[in-house]
Amino acid sequence: MHNQIKYQVFVLLLSFSLCAQNQYYLSSSTGNDNNNGSQTQPWKTLSKLSNTTLGPGDTVYFKKGDTFRGHYVVNGSGTEGNPITFKSYGSGNQPVISGSDHDDGGGDYREAILVENEDNMIFEDLEIQNHRTTSRSDVGDLVSFGIQVISSSAGTKNNFTFRDMTFKNVYGLSWVDPGDQDAFNAFEVSGLTFKSSWAGIINDVVVEDSYFTDLQRIGIHIKNTSSKTSDKRNTNIVVRRNEFFQTGGTCVLPIRTENCLIENNIFNQPGAKTNDKMIGRGSAVWNWYSINTIVQYNQAINAKGILDSHGIHVDHSNIDTFIQYNLMQDCEGGFVEILGGNQRAVYRFNISINDGWRVNPNWANSDHTIWLNDKIGGQSGHPSTDSYIYNNTIVINKSGNDAFDTAIDINGQNTRIFNNIFYTVNGSGIGNQQGNYNDPNLMMTNNLFFGNIRNNFKTFDTNRIEADPQFYDEDRADQYGFQISASSQAIDAGAAYAGDYAHPAIPVGASTIFANVGVYPTVDFFGNSLSGDSTPNIGASNAKNGEITLSNKSDLSTDMVYIQNPMISEKVVLFGVDKSYQYALVDVLGRTKQQGFLEASQNEIILDQILSSGVYLLKLENKANTLITKILVN
Repeated sequence: MHNQIKYQVFVLLLSFSLCAQNQYYLSSSTGNDNNNGSQTQPWKTLSKLSNTTLGPGDTVYFKKGDTFRGHYVVNGSGTEGNPITFKSYGSGNQPVISGSDHDDGGGDYREAILVENEDNMIFEDLEIQNHRTTSRSDVGDLVSFGIQVISSSAGTKNNFTFRDMTFKNVYGLSWVDPGDQDAFNAFEVSGLTFKSSWAGIINDVVVEDSYFTDLQRIGIHIKNTSSKTSDKRNTNIVVRRNEFFQTGGTCVLPIRTENCLIENNIFNQPGAKTNDKMIGRGSAVWNWYSINTIVQYNQAINAKGILDSHGIHVDHSNIDTFIQYNLMQDCEGGFVEILGGNQRAVYRFNISINDGWRVNPNWANSDHTIWLNDKIGGQSGHPSTDSYIYNNTIVINKSGNDAFDTAIDINGQNTRIFNNIFYTVNGSGIGNQQGNYNDPNLMMTNNLFFGNIRNNFKTFDTNRIEADPQFYDEDRADQYGFQISASSQAIDAGAAYAGDYAHPAIPVGASTIFANVGVYPTVDFFGNSLSGDSTPNIGASNAKNGEITLSNKSDLSTDMVYIQNPMISEKVVLFGVDKSYQYALVDVLGRTKQQGFLEASQNEIILDQILSSGVYLLKLENKANTLITKILVN
C-alpha cells in the first residue's frame, strides 16, 4: 500500500506538470483577442500576449507571413529544464515583430520585445524589426532595440537561446557623428541587447544560426553597467554560426563579460553606410573590460569607418583575449588593434588580406598593420602587457591606384611578435606610413618579410628571413591561395613554442562553453597538425610538404565537395565533385535564386544572374547525400 500511494502521488504530479505546459497561437491576419488562443482560434495582438502570464514549458506561436506591430513585454519565466519557447507556425516568411508603427498612439517603442527580470527562454524562427520614426515620451531618440533582455534586480537571470532568428531594420530617430566619441558611446541601437545593472547578472546566452542586417549600429550588444571597479560581469556568452551583413557599426560587442565564445560567424561590412542614418563605424568584434574572450573561425570582411574598423580588435582593460583562426580581409582600419590596459591579448593563426587602407590626412597613422596603444579614456600611461602576435599571414597586394601603405605603432610591455609572414607586392607596403616602437621588452623573432616593409621594424628581428614565402596561388585572392608550397623557406623556420615564445594558455576550465576549445592550439589555420612540432613553420600554415586545403571540410559531409568560399566572381567554384547532384542556391530568407543539375566532375556553377552581396546557402542533393554550405557573395 505504501508503494502504491507513492506511485499515485507521482502520477498526479506528472499530470499537473503536463497540464501546465500551455500553447498559445497568434495571427495578426486572422486572430481575435477574444479567441481562446488555440491554433484554430488564435489571438491577434502583442498587448494580449503581454497581459498573459507564461509558465515553464509554455510555447507561443506566431503565424508565418504575419506582421505584429507594437510592444511585447514577456510576462513569466521558464526553468532550466522547461524553458518558455517563442517560435513560428504555418508556412511562408518568418513572422515579423516590429516595435515601430506603434499601437497606442504614443510613439514608436524602445524595443519590439522586452524581457526584464525573466529568464529561461528560447526564441527561434522569428524576424525582429524596430525602425523608429516617431518619438515616444519615455524613450530617447538615440536608442532602439529589436529585442532587449534586462536584468535590473538582484540575482542572476539564466538561459537565453536565440536560434534561426532574423534581426533587421532597427534604427533610432537620430544620427550622431561617429567621430564624436562621447556621442558615439551614447548611441545605443542594436538588434539584440543584453543589459544588466550592478545588482544583476545575465548568464548562459546562446545566439546561433541567425541573420543580422540593416542595423543602424550594433548587431549583438552585451553589457553590464556596473562601475569600472566592480567585478560584476555577464557570464557564459556563445555567439556562433551567424551571418552579419551591412551593420552600421560593430557586429558583436561584449562589454563587461566573463567567458565569451564567438566562433564560425561571417561578419560582412560592419561599419556600413548604406543610408544616411547608419553610423558607419565599426570593427566586426571588440571587447571592453572583459575576461576570457575567444574569437575564432570567423570571417571579418570589409569593415569600414573613420575610427577603429579593424577586422577584430581588443579595446581596453580586458584579460585573456584570444583572436585565432580568423580571416580578416579588406578592413579599412587594419589588422591588429590592442588598446590600453589589456593583459594577454593574443592574435594567432589568422590570415589578414589587404587590411589597413584608410586614408585620413589629419591622422598620419590612421591605418595599421599592428597597433598597440597605451590609452584608456584618452589618457596615456596604460600599456597592455604580454600581447602575442604570432603565426599570422599578413598580405597586402593591392596595385596601381589601390596600392596602400600602413603604420606600425607599438606602445606596450612584453610584446611578442614571432613566426609571422609579412608580405607586400605591387607597390603596397607595411609600416612605412609611420613606425613607433615603444616597448623596452619587445620580443621579435623568426618572422618572414617580403616586399616593401619598414626597415627599422624588421631590424628588431635578428632571426628574420627575407624571402618570397612561395604562396600556393596568390591570384585566388582568398585565404586558400596563401598556403605555402613545398619549396617555401617558411617551413620549419619558426621559433619553437617554448620559453618566452610558449603558447599562452586559454583558461578553458573557467566555463563549460569552452569544452571544445583546447588549452593550446593543436592545428594551424588550415587544420594541419602542430602537435609535437619543435620546428613550426612561419605563418598561418604548418604544412610541411606543400599540402593544400581548398576549403573548410567541416562545412560539408564526407562526399568531399569543397566550395571556394568566400566567392569573389560570377561563378561558384567547386573541388572534388565525383558524383552528380541536383543543386539549389537560396538566400537567407529561403528564396531560390538558381537551381539545376551538376554533372560528376563539373567544377563550377555559372550564375545566371548577378547576386547582391550577402550570404547564401548552396544545397547539393542526390539519393545518397544532402550537402549544404554557406556562400559569401562579396
